[in-house]
Amino acid sequence: MAIGAVALVLVGASCSTSTDVSSVEANETDTEADGTTDDTTDDTDETGSLDWGTCGEAPAVDLDLECSTLAVPLDHEDPDGETIDIALARVPATDPDERIGSLVFNPGGPGGSGIEFLSSAAVAVPTEISERFELVGFDPRGVGASSAVECDIVIDDNIVLLEAGDDEGWNDLLSEAEANADACSVETLALAAYVGTNNAARDLDLIREALGDEQLSFVGFSYGTRLGATYAELFPENVRALVLDGGVKPTDDSAELDEEQGAGFDLALENFAAACDADEDCLLRELGPTLDIYAGLVAEIAEVGSFETDDPDRVLTPGELQLGVAAALYSKDVWPYLAEALYLAETEQDGTLLQVLGDGLTGRQPDGTYDNSQVANLFINCADDPNRPDSDTQRALGDAAAAGSEWFDDFLRATTGCIGTPDPIDPLILGPADGAAPILVIGNTGDPATPYDWSVALAESLASAVLFTVEAEGHTAFLTIECVEPVVVAYLVDLEIPAAGDGCSDNDSADFFVPAGESEIDLVVALFDCLRENGADVPELSTADVLADPSGEIIFESLDPTDPAFAEAALQCQDIIADL
Repeated sequence: MAIGAVALVLVGASCSTSTDVSSVEANETDTEADGTTDDTTDDTDETGSLDWGTCGEAPAVDLDLECSTLAVPLDHEDPDGETIDIALARVPATDPDERIGSLVFNPGGPGGSGIEFLSSAAVAVPTEISERFELVGFDPRGVGASSAVECDIVIDDNIVLLEAGDDEGWNDLLSEAEANADACSVETLALAAYVGTNNAARDLDLIREALGDEQLSFVGFSYGTRLGATYAELFPENVRALVLDGGVKPTDDSAELDEEQGAGFDLALENFAAACDADEDCLLRELGPTLDIYAGLVAEIAEVGSFETDDPDRVLTPGELQLGVAAALYSKDVWPYLAEALYLAETEQDGTLLQVLGDGLTGRQPDGTYDNSQVANLFINCADDPNRPDSDTQRALGDAAAAGSEWFDDFLRATTGCIGTPDPIDPLILGPADGAAPILVIGNTGDPATPYDWSVALAESLASAVLFTVEAEGHTAFLTIECVEPVVVAYLVDLEIPAAGDGCSDNDSADFFVPAGESEIDLVVALFDCLRENGADVPELSTADVLADPSGEIIFESLDPTDPAFAEAALQCQDIIADL
């Protein structure tokens, strides 16, 4: 779940690889779709009913990625009516003789692309899992390459802060929210009411059936835990194994989540500050207490209006400064770059790094365009929420959210909720999922976006769930926290659930601030410097360039390994290549 702010609800924990499945070389598959299961499905069928083909664009990493499309009902209560498309991608199991089935991922948001996630995250999946499962990602209805919601909204410079008592600012936000529908296509407005989590869960069961699996194995991060829990409530007998990582509190009231989320980001910022102040490798430490520097920058940019960036067409606004800080708190691996970003802002009024960090949450692509994650996030959350408070009540809810945060109060106050969105027709279904197989819930104690207490509440709400507690910083744990890996492997492969009360700690051994020049991004920048110095025709890179293109899609397009000059230069840079 992304931190709530303005009408553009921010998406978190998705990746920015751009796998284009609009030109999938596979036939659309029509499936009988009524939200029920077919007990005759053969779980030994490795192909199911989907036609897989090459994807329109190769992933940035070397993967055996295949794509397909599944037609599902727009309205599951009318299974023979209008259909929409769900785009999927898979990486086949590397040991098909020991294949267990498919493992479906949802990266969160809502609004995150499962296809983009898979194309970058599959390489991090433990071998014990990738050998025995086909790894499957899909774009939920409304998202990405599936039948998607699209609105012509301006995101750059449109992250708004709202001070307490600012009537003019609130009225501007309200007018913008009420006009949102005018910026959306007719197709989007027709689809928007049907993009909620209940329907996504029904789609997920059709995906399971089309994959040829008798039961579902699933990993959901952040919002993906809501999707997984809803699936378990609707289809408990079809659950094989659900990993729900970074649990979302089981409530259909988005204002309740907004009010509690601010405390999670405050805790994460304070943990970052304490770690930085205590570590001599933290660049910011030489300037003074971290929280004082952050507070000073918030006041300074409010006074001057903006900071310049390396992009002559863009500036860092006050809202984007706070957005960049919040974005960096999602991953402890980004903490060194947050320190560098605050250092540059404090010493030079340079907002480049803070802006790039924030771009990752708004779905800005390396070419300057934006994906549809912001629009999808808003419509999905609002399709789930049965509440439609009037403007005065919504303003009071924003004030309540702001009151729960010391460091992001004006950011949280600037939310117009679901004003301007269609009324819900199928609000979120919550329940204990009675009859479901054991479910694994994972919660991080330092999670900013889905506070640990939410994972506790989610585990308590599900009849068969066990909570695994991780003492760690950042949003979600699997694929990023080493001590979690064997627990998830044992659960997914052998269905071994940890004992109640089990957990592990990453904080005991974590080195949050590595010495200058030793981080992965520093090494990439150093490699390009080395190649260029030794005669290769490669561009000059900065930390911001690498952060803006985390998949390397654009950066590595510039490399030509067949060029003799490049090959010769690479030989001179072997020490750096080995460290990478």
